Amino acid sequence: MEGTTHSARRVNVLANATATMLVYTSFFAGTMILPKVLERLTDGENKINEQTAYYCMAVHSLAAAISCPVAVFIMKHFGTKVSLVVGSACCTFFYLTMMIPSPSGIAIYVTQSIFGFGLALVRPASLKFLIRNTTPSTMGRDSGIHWGLFMSSMIWGNIVVFVLFKDDITESKRIIVYGILGALNILGIVMFVLLRPTPARYDEESTPLLNEIKEDLSPSSMSAMIKDTFSLVVLKQTLWLLPSMIAAGFYFTVYCVHIPATIKMSYIGLFGMLVGAGELLGSLILGRLISEFGYVLVVILSSIFAIISLLVTYTGFYGDSLRFPVVIAVGFAFGVSDAGNNTALSTIIGRLFSEKSEVIFSVMSCTMNLSAMVWYFIYTVVPFQTIIFVTGVTVFISMVGIFIVVRPK
Repeated sequence: MEGTTHSARRVNVLANATATMLVYTSFFAGTMILPKVLERLTDGENKINEQTAYYCMAVHSLAAAISCPVAVFIMKHFGTKVSLVVGSACCTFFYLTMMIPSPSGIAIYVTQSIFGFGLALVRPASLKFLIRNTTPSTMGRDSGIHWGLFMSSMIWGNIVVFVLFKDDITESKRIIVYGILGALNILGIVMFVLLRPTPARYDEESTPLLNEIKEDLSPSSMSAMIKDTFSLVVLKQTLWLLPSMIAAGFYFTVYCVHIPATIKMSYIGLFGMLVGAGELLGSLILGRLISEFGYVLVVILSSIFAIISLLVTYTGFYGDSLRFPVVIAVGFAFGVSDAGNNTALSTIIGRLFSEKSEVIFSVMSCTMNLSAMVWYFIYTVVPFQTIIFVTGVTVFISMVGIFIVVRPK
């Protein structure tokens, strides 16, 4: 019986990670090319320029941050499966909009807001489902598998970008690319619908996903949920983990939006594939290292990769663009460091707050999105090298915070 239960958990971990990978395959690829795509669009007589992409992503991040409390509410009262299905379905509207021959700026902003709301549901629900299907002995391994498959999405979507966007972004190519990305997102929705019930863990009784946590929907229940969230946020462990969440938001904007906006169109797909390869290899290896040697070594390694990649990027500019060798060198390093940070952070949260993980993961998502939003706005007025420097400082502070949380008592 235990063997069957263990097998069912493994299937759930793999299925959840694969479906999340499909949803984020579309998101990452669509986001990395967005500045270049919007440079070539017009909204009536008004030119849609590169800065519009940063404003769109800022709106996306703000919507995601605001939606985090709603995500917790939906997960608590309707279950993780509903959250995953509804959230991924909301992402589809943006791809449909980008398939219109001449999408309006307003339509792009509105669908980016809906997109942000959708990902605010998917990210914590996916992590919550992961936690529900792991045990303390498999947490490091399963987190590595989850983040490995999840972040390999950087590879698959960017293969499409690399093949179709070698020269320029024509209208027909844009429609084809966003059509493919939308189809992958829909496939992810189908996989979320087909997720199996969560097996019993320890002495718990197995409950269907659609009925796993349905609590009282009264105002008093909502008030208690808000108080519960606040009580977790002000804990010392959570406060020391906040720099890592902020750094993750900053770091994401650098490798997923800012660098692609500064390099040639033909480099974007290759850069994204290298980041994805680093994410995949880093997650699988570093997840195993957590199980064998603990968090400290993984945090050190991922921080070293992060700081090196930022330093190389800082010194690698030639005019307003990165040199091609720098693009190759830093892509893989960005992936490895991001995978290490995400694997360590999600595993720490899973072990410290296993019974309230959906709350902390939503706090993590909210913090990352708010920091990303700030960075998108700042990028329109501050030199890229300044952003790189501040991001590097934040990464170092986050490393210190994790050390304090995991140090022996």
